[in-house]
Amino acid sequence: MFKLKKILIHFLKFYELDLRALSLMRIGISLVVIADLLIRGSDLTAHYTNEGLWPTELLHNFGWKKGFWSLHELSGSYAWALTLFIIQFVFAVFLLVGFKTKLSNLILWLLYISLHNRNLFVQQAGDDLLRLVLFWGMFLPWNAYYSFDSRYFYYEPKQRYIANFGYLLLIASVYFFTINLKWSNEWRNDFTAIYYALSLEQLRLPITGDWLYSHSGIMTFLTAFVYYLEIALPFLILWPSKKGYFRFVAFVLLVILHTGIGLTLYVGLFFVINMVTAIGLIPSFVMDKLESKVSFMSTESDAVYLRKAPRKLNLKFVTNIIALVAIFLSAIINLSGMKWFNYELNDKIKISVNVARLDQYWGMFSPSVLKRDGWFVYHGKDSLGRQWDLRLNQDYVDYKKPEHIVSMYKTDRWRKLAENMQRDDFTFLRPLYCNYVLREWNKNHPEKKINMLNLYYMQKESLPDYKTSEAKQILFSVCDGR
Repeated sequence: MFKLKKILIHFLKFYELDLRALSLMRIGISLVVIADLLIRGSDLTAHYTNEGLWPTELLHNFGWKKGFWSLHELSGSYAWALTLFIIQFVFAVFLLVGFKTKLSNLILWLLYISLHNRNLFVQQAGDDLLRLVLFWGMFLPWNAYYSFDSRYFYYEPKQRYIANFGYLLLIASVYFFTINLKWSNEWRNDFTAIYYALSLEQLRLPITGDWLYSHSGIMTFLTAFVYYLEIALPFLILWPSKKGYFRFVAFVLLVILHTGIGLTLYVGLFFVINMVTAIGLIPSFVMDKLESKVSFMSTESDAVYLRKAPRKLNLKFVTNIIALVAIFLSAIINLSGMKWFNYELNDKIKISVNVARLDQYWGMFSPSVLKRDGWFVYHGKDSLGRQWDLRLNQDYVDYKKPEHIVSMYKTDRWRKLAENMQRDDFTFLRPLYCNYVLREWNKNHPEKKINMLNLYYMQKESLPDYKTSEAKQILFSVCDGR
């Protein structure tokens, strides 16, 4: 037994993480949370109140799973939603400066579970990654440096090897499972996946995205590059290494990959979240160089405050057990998405997983890239039967494709909602959206009151060789404002 423990400890030492890098990751994640709250807050009424398109009485009707919970559903008022946003913002600032870090981390994680459950249909994979890294942050000593807490430590923070491995396994899982879910020809044989991704005008960004889209050879090369990169990343991240050279290579490649995504596709904070949550991969030899060149990163002064640890209750055993259970559950959840894996968690365990929102699915652009694309047309009629285009605010309805479809969406939350509305299993979103658009129009334009809105979607399909199908006019919903 003693030998087994010694071997295990020796193995886990290969997964030591630099505490300064973890502390930088904490700062980066805090800034992402603040940015996320500001972006979400700009549409607080629309997405998180009963005056918006997703009232609280509908929460349990669609997409809700046993074990889900949300403080945000206690009231559908603007005041309650704003109060929770302010509380979350305050604790994000606390996490940023490292004040009561563990408590702030716990509250942020709980509030994110609540916020994500409040409106499931504006979420994307980056939100899951952010929430899960906040979960692992509760076990990691990421308040060791650059924090108020570090000034009052009684002891020098130690490595949390099992938590380290859990964090590394999470980052590796994103790429291991996404590549195993990408089994279509456009990823594995034709290398046309990026062509089809950029063919989606609801996603493609002007200038940089348009430029790349015009170069088919580069897109083919980059598809192959991304595919083989995602194969390599899990091995680079999890390869046992005391120096961490492979992990640093993985970090650099991740930054390159997600910078490319952010420059060409409208994915909100997705690419930023992926880069920031990978900061913990940066090894000590890199942090040493950064510390020697960047004066404010110096940690020499922190050592003054380190004293001998007093004797107190040791919770290390309990936290290690929780971390091991989380690692096991995460592995089963991810493997359950594979065709060749037949085992699934039983219903009681699934409820526990849902309570903690450890659920995860890394199927970005998998198994193939979405081909259906299009734009919305808001065809309104007043009490006299006169037509009005609610998008362009003009007295005739224009069904032509906008120059840049992506510009129709204020934030990526709205774009994600629009993407979900196009799904055949999410048609219940369409009348809710239609009614919300009509209510907002009549509230903001009382002199041009619209009695009826026909919500159309002009759907086209991406084809090979820069071709598309003819746009098909689909009536998504009809709503009455009388």
